[in-house]
Amino acid sequence: MKYILFTLIWSAFLLNGLTAQPGFKGSVVAGINLSQIDGDNLVGFRRAGLSTGLKVAFKLKNKLFGNVELLYSQRGSGPELFSGTGPVTQLNYFELPIYISIKDWYIEKDKYHKLSGDIGLSLGNLFSASVTDDITDFNPDTFDTTDISYLLGANYAFTKNFSVTVRYTRSFTRLLNDPAIFDKFLLSYFWTIRTEYTF
Repeated sequence: MKYILFTLIWSAFLLNGLTAQPGFKGSVVAGINLSQIDGDNLVGFRRAGLSTGLKVAFKLKNKLFGNVELLYSQRGSGPELFSGTGPVTQLNYFELPIYISIKDWYIEKDKYHKLSGDIGLSLGNLFSASVTDDITDFNPDTFDTTDISYLLGANYAFTKNFSVTVRYTRSFTRLLNDPAIFDKFLLSYFWTIRTEYTF
Protein backbone atom coordinates (compact mmCIF):
# COMPACT_ATOMS: atom_id res chain seq x y z
CA MET A 1 0.00 0.00 0.00
CA LYS A 2 2.88 2.37 0.78
CA TYR A 3 4.36 1.65 -2.65
CA ILE A 4 1.04 2.45 -4.35
CA LEU A 5 0.76 5.72 -2.43
CA PHE A 6 4.36 6.72 -3.24
CA THR A 7 3.84 5.99 -6.95
CA LEU A 8 0.63 8.02 -7.16
CA ILE A 9 2.15 10.98 -5.26
CA TRP A 10 5.24 10.94 -7.49
CA SER A 11 3.02 10.76 -10.57
CA ALA A 12 0.95 13.70 -9.33
CA PHE A 13 4.10 15.86 -9.19
CA LEU A 14 5.03 14.69 -12.70
CA LEU A 15 1.51 15.43 -13.94
CA ASN A 16 1.69 18.93 -12.45
CA GLY A 17 4.96 19.60 -14.27
CA LEU A 18 3.67 18.32 -17.62
CA THR A 19 0.37 20.18 -17.52
CA ALA A 20 2.25 23.41 -16.94
CA GLN A 21 3.57 23.03 -20.50
CA PRO A 22 1.55 24.46 -23.42
CA GLY A 23 -0.62 21.89 -25.19
CA PHE A 24 -0.78 19.42 -22.27
CA LYS A 25 -3.84 18.68 -20.13
CA GLY A 26 -3.95 16.58 -16.98
CA SER A 27 -6.84 14.58 -15.53
CA VAL A 28 -7.67 12.55 -12.45
CA VAL A 29 -9.63 9.38 -13.29
CA ALA A 30 -11.61 7.00 -11.07
CA GLY A 31 -14.01 4.15 -11.76
CA ILE A 32 -14.54 0.41 -11.73
CA ASN A 33 -13.37 -2.60 -13.76
CA LEU A 34 -15.74 -5.47 -14.51
CA SER A 35 -13.46 -8.35 -15.43
CA GLN A 36 -13.18 -12.03 -16.24
CA ILE A 37 -10.50 -14.54 -17.25
CA ASP A 38 -10.78 -16.92 -20.19
CA GLY A 39 -9.80 -20.46 -19.18
CA ASP A 40 -10.80 -20.58 -15.49
CA ASN A 41 -14.29 -22.03 -16.12
CA LEU A 42 -16.02 -18.94 -14.68
CA VAL A 43 -18.19 -17.09 -17.19
CA GLY A 44 -19.20 -13.42 -17.16
CA PHE A 45 -17.79 -10.04 -16.17
CA ARG A 46 -18.33 -10.79 -12.50
CA ARG A 47 -15.24 -9.45 -10.76
CA ALA A 48 -15.55 -5.77 -9.79
CA GLY A 49 -12.40 -3.83 -8.98
CA LEU A 50 -11.01 -0.33 -8.68
CA SER A 51 -9.49 1.63 -11.57
CA THR A 52 -7.94 4.96 -10.62
CA GLY A 53 -5.00 7.16 -11.48
CA LEU A 54 -3.76 10.03 -13.60
CA LYS A 55 -3.89 10.96 -17.27
CA VAL A 56 -1.98 13.35 -19.51
CA ALA A 57 -3.37 14.32 -22.94
CA PHE A 58 -1.57 16.31 -25.64
CA LYS A 59 -2.67 17.55 -29.05
CA LEU A 60 -1.05 15.91 -32.08
CA LYS A 61 -2.98 17.66 -34.88
CA ASN A 62 -6.52 18.91 -35.50
CA LYS A 63 -8.84 16.39 -33.78
CA LEU A 64 -6.11 13.86 -32.99
CA PHE A 65 -4.74 13.64 -29.42
CA GLY A 66 -2.18 11.44 -27.68
CA ASN A 67 -2.75 10.13 -24.14
CA VAL A 68 -0.63 8.51 -21.43
CA GLU A 69 -2.03 7.22 -18.13
CA LEU A 70 -0.74 5.67 -14.93
CA LEU A 71 -3.41 3.55 -13.24
CA TYR A 72 -3.91 1.31 -10.25
CA SER A 73 -6.10 -1.45 -11.68
CA GLN A 74 -7.83 -4.40 -10.01
CA ARG A 75 -8.83 -7.35 -12.20
CA GLY A 76 -9.60 -11.04 -11.85
CA SER A 77 -12.59 -13.35 -11.87
CA GLY A 78 -15.14 -14.64 -9.42
CA PRO A 79 -18.70 -15.81 -8.80
CA GLU A 80 -21.77 -13.69 -9.41
CA LEU A 81 -21.43 -10.12 -8.20
CA PHE A 82 -22.39 -9.67 -4.53
CA SER A 83 -22.95 -13.42 -4.04
CA GLY A 84 -19.99 -13.70 -1.66
CA THR A 85 -19.38 -17.41 -2.38
CA GLY A 86 -17.19 -19.29 -4.83
CA PRO A 87 -13.60 -19.12 -6.15
CA VAL A 88 -12.01 -15.72 -6.62
CA THR A 89 -8.88 -14.66 -8.50
CA GLN A 90 -7.68 -11.19 -7.44
CA LEU A 91 -5.07 -9.42 -9.62
CA ASN A 92 -3.60 -6.01 -8.77
CA TYR A 93 -1.77 -4.11 -11.50
CA PHE A 94 0.00 -0.89 -12.23
CA GLU A 95 -1.14 -0.04 -15.76
CA LEU A 96 0.40 2.28 -18.35
CA PRO A 97 -2.12 2.84 -21.19
CA ILE A 98 -0.79 4.70 -24.24
CA TYR A 99 -3.38 5.56 -26.88
CA ILE A 100 -4.70 8.06 -29.39
CA SER A 101 -8.06 9.81 -29.31
CA ILE A 102 -10.09 11.14 -32.21
CA LYS A 103 -12.32 13.96 -30.97
CA ASP A 104 -15.48 15.53 -32.39
CA TRP A 105 -18.43 17.84 -31.58
CA TYR A 106 -16.44 20.92 -30.62
CA ILE A 107 -18.08 23.40 -28.23
CA GLU A 108 -16.72 26.77 -29.31
CA LYS A 109 -17.91 28.69 -26.26
CA ASP A 110 -16.02 26.60 -23.69
CA LYS A 111 -13.26 25.26 -26.01
CA TYR A 112 -13.70 21.49 -25.63
CA HIS A 113 -14.86 18.41 -27.56
CA LYS A 114 -17.87 16.48 -26.31
CA LEU A 115 -17.08 13.13 -27.96
CA SER A 116 -13.96 11.07 -28.51
CA GLY A 117 -12.98 7.53 -29.49
CA ASP A 118 -9.83 5.84 -28.17
CA ILE A 119 -7.56 3.08 -29.47
CA GLY A 120 -4.19 1.96 -28.15
CA LEU A 121 -2.10 -0.37 -26.02
CA SER A 122 -1.61 -0.88 -22.30
CA LEU A 123 1.40 -2.27 -20.44
CA GLY A 124 0.58 -3.77 -17.04
CA ASN A 125 2.76 -4.88 -14.13
CA LEU A 126 1.19 -7.45 -11.79
CA PHE A 127 2.47 -6.60 -8.31
CA SER A 128 0.18 -8.85 -6.26
CA ALA A 129 -2.17 -11.79 -6.90
CA SER A 130 -4.26 -14.19 -4.86
CA VAL A 131 -6.43 -17.23 -5.57
CA THR A 132 -9.04 -18.48 -3.10
CA ASP A 133 -11.16 -21.59 -2.62
CA ASP A 134 -11.01 -24.47 -5.07
CA ILE A 135 -9.02 -23.16 -8.05
CA THR A 136 -6.26 -25.53 -7.00
CA ASP A 137 -4.52 -25.66 -10.40
CA PHE A 138 -3.63 -21.97 -10.32
CA ASN A 139 -0.57 -20.91 -8.37
CA PRO A 140 -0.25 -17.10 -8.20
CA ASP A 141 3.54 -17.47 -8.03
CA THR A 142 3.50 -18.74 -11.64
CA PHE A 143 1.43 -15.83 -13.03
CA ASP A 144 3.25 -13.70 -15.59
CA THR A 145 3.88 -10.27 -14.07
CA THR A 146 3.93 -8.50 -17.45
CA ASP A 147 0.68 -7.91 -19.32
CA ILE A 148 0.32 -6.39 -22.79
CA SER A 149 -3.22 -5.47 -23.85
CA TYR A 150 -5.10 -3.54 -26.48
CA LEU A 151 -7.85 -1.08 -25.58
CA LEU A 152 -10.86 0.51 -27.27
CA GLY A 153 -12.85 3.26 -25.61
CA ALA A 154 -15.32 6.12 -25.93
CA ASN A 155 -15.59 9.33 -23.93
CA TYR A 156 -18.47 11.77 -23.47
CA ALA A 157 -17.78 15.18 -21.89
CA PHE A 158 -20.60 16.84 -19.97
CA THR A 159 -18.53 19.98 -19.36
CA LYS A 160 -15.02 21.23 -20.09
CA ASN A 161 -13.80 19.55 -16.91
CA PHE A 162 -16.06 16.54 -16.34
CA SER A 163 -16.46 13.47 -18.58
CA VAL A 164 -17.27 9.74 -18.55
CA THR A 165 -15.31 6.99 -20.31
CA VAL A 166 -16.29 3.42 -21.20
CA ARG A 167 -13.38 1.19 -22.21
CA TYR A 168 -12.77 -2.42 -23.25
CA THR A 169 -9.31 -3.91 -22.56
CA ARG A 170 -8.14 -7.39 -23.62
CA SER A 171 -4.75 -9.04 -23.03
CA PHE A 172 -2.48 -10.33 -25.78
CA THR A 173 -0.35 -12.17 -23.21
CA ARG A 174 -1.32 -15.23 -21.19
CA LEU A 175 -1.61 -14.87 -17.45
CA LEU A 176 -0.49 -18.37 -16.50
CA ASN A 177 3.19 -19.05 -17.10
CA ASP A 178 3.39 -22.63 -15.81
CA PRO A 179 4.53 -25.29 -18.33
CA ALA A 180 3.13 -28.02 -16.06
CA ILE A 181 -0.41 -26.83 -16.86
CA PHE A 182 -0.25 -26.63 -20.64
CA ASP A 183 -4.02 -26.68 -21.24
CA LYS A 184 -4.79 -23.50 -19.28
CA PHE A 185 -4.12 -20.26 -21.15
CA LEU A 186 -5.90 -17.71 -18.89
CA LEU A 187 -6.44 -14.53 -20.89
CA SER A 188 -7.62 -11.49 -18.94
CA TYR A 189 -10.13 -8.97 -20.26
CA PHE A 190 -12.41 -6.36 -18.73
CA TRP A 191 -14.71 -3.37 -19.13
CA THR A 192 -13.93 -0.08 -17.39
CA ILE A 193 -16.49 2.60 -16.53
CA ARG A 194 -14.97 5.74 -15.06
CA THR A 195 -15.25 9.47 -14.53
CA GLU A 196 -12.55 11.97 -15.46
CA TYR A 197 -11.85 15.42 -14.05
CA THR A 198 -9.63 17.52 -16.33
CA PHE A 199 -7.74 20.52 -14.96
